[in-house]
Amino acid sequence: MRHITFILADDHKLVRQGMRSLLLVNPEFEVVGEASDGQEALRLIETFQPDIAIMDVMMPNMNGIETAKLVRARKLPQTRIIIVSMHANAAYAVRALHGGALAYVLKDADFAEILQAIENTLQGKHYISTAIADEVLGMLLNADAEKSDSLDILSARENEVLQLIAEGNTNLMIAARLSISVRTVEAHRARIMSKLRITSHADLVKFAINKGLVIS
Repeated sequence: MRHITFILADDHKLVRQGMRSLLLVNPEFEVVGEASDGQEALRLIETFQPDIAIMDVMMPNMNGIETAKLVRARKLPQTRIIIVSMHANAAYAVRALHGGALAYVLKDADFAEILQAIENTLQGKHYISTAIADEVLGMLLNADAEKSDSLDILSARENEVLQLIAEGNTNLMIAARLSISVRTVEAHRARIMSKLRITSHADLVKFAINKGLVIS
């Protein structure tokens, strides 16, 4: 019997344990790894190439949406991404879909919705929690929806650096996290501020919070 393999990524251990317990009721499901942040989730996805990664939106070091973008950028098509979130925010869902996720499920939804999302993603289909599905569809039908999000003009690495900046990391700390030089971090920061037309660190952090990269 072929197992459907999963990676679970959430910064709350209790949430991961609960999801694992619910999934493992099905003998065909196998959880091959757990992560508490986006960078660890990406490493596990690259290592195990699971069928499905279920990831929270808001995680330290790199959020679920940016992780999904990197999974797509690194051409790991076997892994389908399901984003779970406490935020009934259509804009987050649209960003997740544009980033490469196939599903966006609210954490207060019934587990049946997760199972439906799993079934859909395994077939290459999308799934959005019913509570926000109409609003998300409306945004997706708007031709300007994608263009209106300034984050789209940043590269995946620049979004990653932006989140780390907003979380209060220094250039040195970011360099260590991403295994790059401090000078490279400074170059990324300069390009981010230039692209976004932002001139101060405070405004950069405010922008990241407003766009949902971190929670204030």
